Amino acid sequence: MGNRISYNKFNKNKNNKNHDDSGSSGRSSINDESYQYVNGRRYLKDCNRYMLPNDDEEIDRLQSQHYLHWQIWRSNFSSPIETILKLGGVEVLDVGCGSGLWSLEMAALYPLSNFTGIDIAPQYPMDTHPLNTTFESVDITRGLPYPDHRFDFIHVKVLLSYIPEKHMKLVINELMRVLKPGGWLEIMDYGDIINPGPAFTTFYNAFVALWSQRGINVYLCRELEKLLPKYGLVDVHFEEKVTKFGKKGGPVGVRSVEDWETVFLIFQKLLLEFSCMDSESYCKLIQDFKEEVDEYESAFKLFRFYGRKPQTKFLL
Repeated sequence: MGNRISYNKFNKNKNNKNHDDSGSSGRSSINDESYQYVNGRRYLKDCNRYMLPNDDEEIDRLQSQHYLHWQIWRSNFSSPIETILKLGGVEVLDVGCGSGLWSLEMAALYPLSNFTGIDIAPQYPMDTHPLNTTFESVDITRGLPYPDHRFDFIHVKVLLSYIPEKHMKLVINELMRVLKPGGWLEIMDYGDIINPGPAFTTFYNAFVALWSQRGINVYLCRELEKLLPKYGLVDVHFEEKVTKFGKKGGPVGVRSVEDWETVFLIFQKLLLEFSCMDSESYCKLIQDFKEEVDEYESAFKLFRFYGRKPQTKFLL
């Protein structure tokens, strides 16, 4: 589903202009008054709302991560909507769209349907994109600026694990509100780490503690299969992929180590402030992580939950 594009990300040269990398042009126009610079990286001044960087380097990471996820799933979605996407007229909302690459690829695959990408931090192309795509800066924890029953399909990828638990009820209610009766909601995120070594365990525990301090329950996503029906979703499905880190996971495993290493570096300042480590010890821990994943056969899980909003029942 959504799997008609052939990707070769792992042989892709970032400077290869022949690659149809729709998200690499027309990058966001940024008002620097909204940002601060830390160790040469640009962040939102209100880092409690969004902790990751907002710059071209982060856009590259998000695009690389998108291709990584595609290599794992071999598709852009699992919900049974491909037929209606091809027929056209389908309204799709991509929540937490990041660089916008998922929306741009979907728009190219299904030119008769319309795609709206939203994110709290504008990293999507603002000036150059297909006519059937729209991008908007939206903080979902403050509600969605759309009428009821607006979208046929809502796609949420690697977002809920960054949402404070106190906002989760509002977020899911808003997703259900703007979803049309009969429409599908799909959520993809990370699950458990399998066989983590000592360095990985240290990082993971530090992240859990940091997230908890900010009101984020990293384990909440594991409960979605039970949680989503409580919000009215039916026909809920669960899919899971397990990928080994490092050489034993092939090109995907090697690229996954690089992705996680980048994330560890992004959060270095926060984790150093939160822990007793110094910079040298932190860098040594990253190196240990990279070396131990093959020894321990460490792996990670990705999951997809998708379900349907019931059709409205009319009384005659």
